[in-house]
Amino acid sequence: MSFSAGARTQQTFVWVSIIWFTSAVSGGGSQDVELQVIPHLVAQCGQNLTLTCNVSSQRQLGIRLFSWLARNQTVCLYGNESASEALCESAAETSHHRLTLTLIDVMPGNEGKYLCKLRSGQGVNDASTFVTVHDCLQRSGSSVNGSHPECWFEGVYPSGTVHWFQGDVNLTDSASTREERDPRGRYRVLSGLSVEGGNTSLAYVCSLWIPSEGKYLSSRQLTIVRRTKSSASMLDLQRACIVAWIVCFLDCIWKS
Repeated sequence: MSFSAGARTQQTFVWVSIIWFTSAVSGGGSQDVELQVIPHLVAQCGQNLTLTCNVSSQRQLGIRLFSWLARNQTVCLYGNESASEALCESAAETSHHRLTLTLIDVMPGNEGKYLCKLRSGQGVNDASTFVTVHDCLQRSGSSVNGSHPECWFEGVYPSGTVHWFQGDVNLTDSASTREERDPRGRYRVLSGLSVEGGNTSLAYVCSLWIPSEGKYLSSRQLTIVRRTKSSASMLDLQRACIVAWIVCFLDCIWKS
């Protein structure tokens, strides 16, 4: 009985020793080389965005490969120039190295995961940054065609829709809205409202709603001006007076 208990004690000690040794080896590797990145970055369309990867080591690294990757393609390489769509810069000190990727004129196509990867004499290390693009709006406009107010928003990202209001009344269900995607991954959102009667003394408001962010990005106000019968009659009278004056003027010239 005592022999069995002693064997179990010895076996337990062996397993604990193995687990401790394994943890110590893997932990020692991560302590020798440390990669530091910002996990999540956010940008608006048209901005420049900088991604930085810092490497520090307690020993000489012996860098074999140090790069930024996007969609499994190298977009920035340590010590090399990059393409015109991005700016790649590197710097080195005694125990620190830095690789900086600057995305120029950020667009929705730049959104996604960027991987900083290091291959050195200490092994392979990597860390990732996720880039999100939001709050993009290039321009907007509106017009009124008779009793049909319309508005549009261009260069929109993420995807959006339009809500219509008149005062506290939501008129969105009576509107027609469509969305088109441009070559750079942004959207053009167009919306029109058919107004039949109702109170036109209050302005109409069309607002760009971004469902994925739960907020309005922009709004425009439209006013419908309707001609009354009295104003139309006055305009007709003014036109008649002008025509009569022209006829009299020409008649006087002919007689002279």
